[in-house]
Amino acid sequence: MIRQIFKTSTWHPTEREWLRAANTLSEPERERISQFMYKRDAKQSMAGRLMMRSCFAQLSGETPESFHLSRDESGKPYIVDPSPSLSSLSFNVSHAGDYAAFAASTTAKIGVDVMKVELRRNTSVQQFFSHMKRQFTDFEWQKIRSPATDRGKLVNFYRHWCLKESYVKAIGTGLKFGLQRIQFDLGDLENGICKSTTVSVDGVLDLNWKFEEIFQDNHFVTIAMGNVEFSPEDRASVKLLNFSDLVVSEDPLSDKFYFASFDEKKELP
Repeated sequence: MIRQIFKTSTWHPTEREWLRAANTLSEPERERISQFMYKRDAKQSMAGRLMMRSCFAQLSGETPESFHLSRDESGKPYIVDPSPSLSSLSFNVSHAGDYAAFAASTTAKIGVDVMKVELRRNTSVQQFFSHMKRQFTDFEWQKIRSPATDRGKLVNFYRHWCLKESYVKAIGTGLKFGLQRIQFDLGDLENGICKSTTVSVDGVLDLNWKFEEIFQDNHFVTIAMGNVEFSPEDRASVKLLNFSDLVVSEDPLSDKFYFASFDEKKELP
């Protein structure tokens, strides 16, 4: 099982780094990334694609740039004509705020989500919660609202929301799945990590699902793993990657305009 994160906000790619990264991708992938208005979004998308291709290469022995990727009707990427070593691979990528995250397994259903704990401008916590009322059970709302401070409430909200997103990504339904059918009972975060949260679906506890939650730099990263046979204590920690982990090839894309068009963008709105 592979679980990785990459901090995109502190990655300020040089021309050579960006072109080396771009040379690993297909032309449609490069074109899609070039359409983003801001550097932040382009870097997140680039990192996600690089993590996918790096994982596929690691598991198959092929080169990262050799894979043909497409998207299904829901927009989820998949490998076209995968080799036998990748035919049973479940993988998922997410990015938000400062991080991109990736998770993959050949034996378990898997989903990953990233959430930055933040409140939209000119919106109170109560106003924000009122728009999300139908997404959580009464039990979950009681837990979300239990802290004395608005900050504590917001942290609990995003923790629950990240768990729900990771679960529906893993089962492949997205938010079409009725979110009130899913109820989480939170474990304790210890040093920013929790591996003991449980889920009930339609009121029935489902112990076939394990969740790994990381709270780091005001972000939640949550990985949902279905049909895993090992205990949470047996799992290694999520790996924080750097650029050298993502790109192996030293050969840059020859089109230097591709970097120039990226470099002229603003970092954020």
